[in-house]
Amino acid sequence: MTASRGRGRPTVFEPTAQTAYLDLLRHGARLGEAAEQLGISRATPTRLQRTDPEFAAAVQDAKAMGAKARREGVPHNEYRYNMLECRCTDCGLAARLGRTARRTVATTDTDEPPANTAGDIHPIRLGGAVVGESSTSFLLARAS
Repeated sequence: MTASRGRGRPTVFEPTAQTAYLDLLRHGARLGEAAEQLGISRATPTRLQRTDPEFAAAVQDAKAMGAKARREGVPHNEYRYNMLECRCTDCGLAARLGRTARRTVATTDTDEPPANTAGDIHPIRLGGAVVGESSTSFLLARAS
């Protein structure tokens, strides 16, 4: 941004604020959170990205570093194994234990085999309507 010459609206997103915004993004803050911490609108950095390609590239790099920082903050468990594809021994063990627990619950819950309801015939209940006096659309709607 250009320096203020004493006229017009003062600069809101000056270079020091831009650097602070990028630092917050690098440390894992989301776009809206970083803007809120600096006391600026979320649209201000977005507007600057459209006009300044260097700042846009810096934001993309900072976002990638921030995503990595957020990923590193997730504890080693089954979620990290399944979603973040962490293959460390802690995550692998948590995933195996989780699968085993779900399998035992699934086998103990189904003591009797499920009823086969495919092809069952359900009668149409007319409820007092006389065939011929009511419309056929009523019967079709009841049959479906």
